[in-house]
Amino acid sequence: MLRTVEDATKGFLSNPKLKASTLSQYRFTCNRHILPYFKDTELSRLNNEVINGFIQEKINSIGLHGKPLSPKTINDITCLLVQIIRNHSQFDIDIKKPRHRQEEISVFAKDEYDRLKTYLSIETDSKKLGIIIAMLTGLRIGELCALKWENIDLENGAIFIDKTIQRIKSTDTTVKAKTRIIIDAPKSIASIRAIPTPLVLLTLLKGFQASNSSYVLTNTTKFIEPRVYQRHFKGYLKACNVRSHKFHALRHTFATMAISKGIDIKTLSMLLGHTDVSFTMRRYVHPNMEHKRIQIEKLAVGF
Repeated sequence: MLRTVEDATKGFLSNPKLKASTLSQYRFTCNRHILPYFKDTELSRLNNEVINGFIQEKINSIGLHGKPLSPKTINDITCLLVQIIRNHSQFDIDIKKPRHRQEEISVFAKDEYDRLKTYLSIETDSKKLGIIIAMLTGLRIGELCALKWENIDLENGAIFIDKTIQRIKSTDTTVKAKTRIIIDAPKSIASIRAIPTPLVLLTLLKGFQASNSSYVLTNTTKFIEPRVYQRHFKGYLKACNVRSHKFHALRHTFATMAISKGIDIKTLSMLLGHTDVSFTMRRYVHPNMEHKRIQIEKLAVGF
């Protein structure tokens, strides 16, 4: 019989259905935040006051980089704790999570986007091709790094996403390396998807086609990991005099451009591999002032 929070945590983390990347993150969160606080706390002693005390401690604590933990990080820690204890405690969990505002997404300005596009079209190689693919499909960097030619149907014009490459924290204490690379299924069932290939990209892809077992970014059987590819991306931005962006800004830009061009939310959500259409709505549907002005003028017609 489970008696302590530590017992419950071990049982939770032994679930064979947890993906390697998820398990790695959960282990880190438990070892860094949950277990040091609760130690040998018995499950029978848990109540809302105890859990809210834990949340307050996290609000007042300092993270690895010398800064306070963000509300999102604290919410993620709390949600994991609730998952661990939910099946072992009888009280109704009523906790006060810190409020947090969704961070503003980073997108490319039109002139930046155009400069990058022009730069990539000059002496295009496999790595530059990957950036173009991301600009026209919204792929995540891990999905792009895992993309093989066998995933691209040039005849019917489609890209099939069923893998992602990630660097995760190592759970093997017998090795010195703190992280390791894994190639696994994407983060959710919705992320396993087919993306139609626009004609301009299809034409470009045909000029680079290699054997099915080759990775698109290298045209060899060796992959390039996201951390390294991010450095290539930063180099391209610097070369064409564009301010520094994370690779994910390409995905955000793809989505915001799709909205501005009238692509419906359901289709966009499926293209991005989102589990929930409402997430796509919250994340990207923020009408600008000009759009709002046009819409409100429609209401004034005939007044």
